[in-house]
Amino acid sequence: MLKKVLILIFFILFVGQGYCQSDTIQLIKPTGNYAVGTSVYEWIDESRSMKVGSNFVQQRAIVSQFWYPITSKNNLTKAPYAALSKDYQKTIAHSFLRAPIAQNLNKAPLIVIVPGRGTERFLYTVMAEELASQGFVVVSVDMPELGYVTYQDGFTLYPSDEFKTPNGMMAGPYERVDEFYEKPTEIGYRDLEFVIRNIKGLNAKAFENKIDLKNIGVFGHSLGGRIAGEFTSRCNKVKALATMEGIPPRDVRYEGKIKAPALMLCSSGTLKYALDNYNSFTENRKNTVYLVELEGFGHNSLTDNPLIYPNNFNYEITPKKALEISRTLLSAFFREFLLGIKDNYEANSIMEYVKSIKYE
Repeated sequence: MLKKVLILIFFILFVGQGYCQSDTIQLIKPTGNYAVGTSVYEWIDESRSMKVGSNFVQQRAIVSQFWYPITSKNNLTKAPYAALSKDYQKTIAHSFLRAPIAQNLNKAPLIVIVPGRGTERFLYTVMAEELASQGFVVVSVDMPELGYVTYQDGFTLYPSDEFKTPNGMMAGPYERVDEFYEKPTEIGYRDLEFVIRNIKGLNAKAFENKIDLKNIGVFGHSLGGRIAGEFTSRCNKVKALATMEGIPPRDVRYEGKIKAPALMLCSSGTLKYALDNYNSFTENRKNTVYLVELEGFGHNSLTDNPLIYPNNFNYEITPKKALEISRTLLSAFFREFLLGIKDNYEANSIMEYVKSIKYE
């Protein structure tokens, strides 16, 4: 009997090891002219707290990951996926750890990625590396209690159940949804405000003042889209807003508080339920809005998740195709409205799986 148990254990270990070795995932290469560097920063907001456990509260700790253009990758270390996260060692990214920013940059617009609830900052790496290769500085922000946060000491803080959407609430009425998300939206807004303040100091020290903090784009996913909309409405430095299945808060939509151009992405399956809410935004717009229906996409198609865990997602479109399309749309939109490359978005939005309506 003992011999059989030992054989079984050996078999499991052998198969497991073989699976790990053959399950390496290489992310899609960025297409821009720049190689990409990445770095991670952990900042403490001493003015606010976060709940770490049922009886443990400490000062709020925010983790931000940057991707940015570099001119050379000689003698540099390839960054592990998630920049030092041991949980994703089988995934290969295309950025280099703590590389110096490109010297030939003048002023690079900043693009802020606001993750969806329960989604880590690094699960937008394909998108971030693409935008950085195009000449942007990109920062993705982990927000405690709203998403998973892994700190540099290895501790992981899980999302708070307080902000988990109750069963059936998304079916309406939507006023209840708006009300439920008021608190996490304000938390996220204050996190972004804190991050921007820290980037001002970091810009001079680590990025040689090459980040243009007066020319900001924001991309938000799901709950992150709601936070991104709130941030855009209250920060006049934001010049372009993009979201994936994330609608700005009710007062922001109905009172037309967003003055920047916007790109609103939504899968076909979700749009039929959310169209009235998107209409409340487009009908009160103060600038150009693109409402884009993505056929065959799912809620997480713009993240790396389906590429890394294809068996966990049953979307019609392949993970690679979805990422190629969405990164083309986002980079074209930000290039047009942050870099002034005219008609770049419309020229690049004529693709299979994409239906785009322009509101002016």
